[in-house]
Amino acid sequence: MEETSPWAAGPLISEACGPLIYFAMRWSIAEQASAYAAAIAGSMGLVCFDPQQNRLRP
Repeated sequence: MEETSPWAAGPLISEACGPLIYFAMRWSIAEQASAYAAAIAGSMGLVCFDPQQNRLRP
């Protein structure tokens, strides 16, 4: 992945398993990328679980 990308693995579709997709993020930008992913998920009626915080993201 490029240094400018927040993703630590790719392509992201390869991280999908059934109804779930795991977004591996670079630690240095994870906070911003996680908030963005949660906002997009919410706008689409999806839920976002943060395994680092062991909770659903608002």
